[in-house]
Amino acid sequence: MNNHNPHNNNKGYFEIARESSTLSFDEFSEKYYQTETPVIIENIGENWSAINRWNEAYIREKLAQDSTAKAASLWYWMEKGTLEEDYQTPEIIEQLLASDDVFPRNELMRIWAHPQGNVSSWHYDANMVNVFNVQMTGKKEWFLVSPDTPLDCYPFTSFAIMDDNDEKIFNKKSYTHLILNQGDMLFIPPLWFHKVISLEKENLNLNWIFTKRKTDVVSSTLKRELDRYSLQSYLSNHRYQWVQNSFANINQNIPGYLRWKWRYPEMIETPVLPKSFGLMRLTLREIALLGKVALHANKIKPYIQSIRSIKKLKS
Repeated sequence: MNNHNPHNNNKGYFEIARESSTLSFDEFSEKYYQTETPVIIENIGENWSAINRWNEAYIREKLAQDSTAKAASLWYWMEKGTLEEDYQTPEIIEQLLASDDVFPRNELMRIWAHPQGNVSSWHYDANMVNVFNVQMTGKKEWFLVSPDTPLDCYPFTSFAIMDDNDEKIFNKKSYTHLILNQGDMLFIPPLWFHKVISLEKENLNLNWIFTKRKTDVVSSTLKRELDRYSLQSYLSNHRYQWVQNSFANINQNIPGYLRWKWRYPEMIETPVLPKSFGLMRLTLREIALLGKVALHANKIKPYIQSIRSIKKLKS
């Protein structure tokens, strides 16, 4: 197994870094946040009462009493500070959220509840979010692929085309594999592809998510995202109203985790300069993937049927 920096254009397996819960903000920022490199911070939640107290029934009961919390398709949304009697927001996250360098948002915390065997298929998260994921109960198996060596996605989505062949997927990719244990926190940088398997009877995860206003890290996936959101802006503001309406209807009638919309008033600042032919380039590239989609179309329905939606907070 090779141990290398996932952003130095090497391909193959790399060992994810593991740090102590005493990791300072400055060291985290320099080594991982600014370079957008994944890391595990161990035992950050070992003294939280939530580690022993939380289960899905408890979560639903508590969140149902909070008017700001709500159930999405696959997770529960919370605002900052919800259930704060059960955990302590890590200082690293507190400093980042207080910074002017991130876009403000209200719903920045999520709770995931998964039974044993649940699989979150290969994807990367929209809106270029940074994710801090704490394993509150149970444990999960994670696979991460660098945005420098991207997977082929269903056209205009952030979900990779399913072919059930991870050995083939890892060919010529920069990737890592890990088990996230109870009390540990995984930092998932923007645009990293990931697949997650739940290993215990009940698996609860607490997330903090947010988007930087600026990034200096350029990858193939970043360029694709900038093109995707440029196309979204073009369709949303098209001179023909029927085009605007058609695009809006598509977004409204698909599951929330598939919606394609940049949520902030301005785009993230990057070193990538916009190209006048970007929309055409994206469209041609995405259409070219339809053959691969058709080849593996039989994998889609069984996976969708296996997805477990979370229970609603209120009847």
